[in-house]
Amino acid sequence: MPNRLCPNTCPPALIYVSSRRYIYLGQTQLPIRDLHSAAASLVVCLQGSVSFRAAGARRWVSTRSLLIPAGSRICIDNQGAVFAACYLDAARGDCSVLRRRMNAMSDGICHDISDESLLIAELIRLRGDAPDFAEAQRRMQALILQGATDAGSDPRIAHVIERLRDTASLNIPVGALAEEVGLSESGLIRLFGLQVGVPLRRHRLWYRLIDFLLLVLKGMPTPLAIRRSGFTDAAHLSRCYSGFFGVNLSYAFSKNTHVRYIAAPSAASALAVGRPG
Repeated sequence: MPNRLCPNTCPPALIYVSSRRYIYLGQTQLPIRDLHSAAASLVVCLQGSVSFRAAGARRWVSTRSLLIPAGSRICIDNQGAVFAACYLDAARGDCSVLRRRMNAMSDGICHDISDESLLIAELIRLRGDAPDFAEAQRRMQALILQGATDAGSDPRIAHVIERLRDTASLNIPVGALAEEVGLSESGLIRLFGLQVGVPLRRHRLWYRLIDFLLLVLKGMPTPLAIRRSGFTDAAHLSRCYSGFFGVNLSYAFSKNTHVRYIAAPSAASALAVGRPG
């Protein structure tokens, strides 16, 4: 997620771009709208609070922290809050670990995490320290797990997730992926939806979006990055970006956005020469 324009004296928002745990640490209010998620995320207000309403629900719920499962359709009203967000690693069971720490649920959306004040303080500290990619990922993992054992996914689903990450731009048939893990196509579709919370093809779009961002950060022209990452065209990319992040792609890449992107040093280079299939 990009950040709203702020004065030159304001530090930039930080975005750690990763297909495992994608981290956003805001500095000012971010105007977001309806979301249709492809990856689960944890949203924590560093200042203020937000209200949310699941699709089809009438009641708005105010909170400082919420866990958004993959596949959710949700409206968020940012009431001036500054927040952090971490898009979670589906292969590591992040969402299952965090769900056990949430104190309330409204229309399928968990909210009000335990030790919320301590988590907010640690995220503010992380934003202020602005560490390198590896250290930020290490600290975020510690905040997510809080000493708990990594839940992980079914090994068959973990294998498919890794394959989606490594071959996101390719339209590998679901049947071929199912054969790799000894399942029928319908069996994989059912188990993937149960474990990840979103259809396999939609979750693959999440990895394509990350690949696109990494290629652009590497300096690849946008039209080429769109094709290389596997999107049909710019409109397809734009729809996915706004649906997953809740902001327009044009807003994200405006010259007026005040944001610093940080990625693993090898990530964009590997994409530029092509990942193994």
